Amino acid sequence: MPRMTERERVVTGAIVNELAVAARYGLELVATELRAAGVEPEEYGFLSFVGTLQPVTRTQLAEATGMRRTTLRDAIRRLIERGHVREDPHPHDGRSTLLVLTPAGQRIFDRGLPAFLRALGALNEALGGRVDEHEQAVWRVRVALQELTLRARPGELGGTEGASC
Repeated sequence: MPRMTERERVVTGAIVNELAVAARYGLELVATELRAAGVEPEEYGFLSFVGTLQPVTRTQLAEATGMRRTTLRDAIRRLIERGHVREDPHPHDGRSTLLVLTPAGQRIFDRGLPAFLRALGALNEALGGRVDEHEQAVWRVRVALQELTLRARPGELGGTEGASC
């Protein structure tokens, strides 16, 4: 049997596994750049969603991250306890709050963003300058999987009616 090279597909029809493996390598690439910039990857990941979307509601954050409500609640609590995120009253909806980075959280976000962009630039170069095209394809797959998951477990992920965190 001929030996496979690194770039040959092992199995076809394994898109979910391919996405999971790609995510692992992508997170490793970003983590390496973040560490080089003096930012802890574990601190930056979820904080970067808040930083990018701020001011953001818990429901919007759930939709953006795909996190279950309990996982999201715990992640937000940790950021608030660390002093990296604060909750402000929503000016137009008394039932919800807006999450924003504190100055300490903003410093972490600002220090990590160039590192993240370096990793993204390296990926773009590896893809022949076509990262946007690939990102659109992955986005379409993510949306399809999200919709299928929401149908299977209503109320679990962001974007379902009555979902609140």
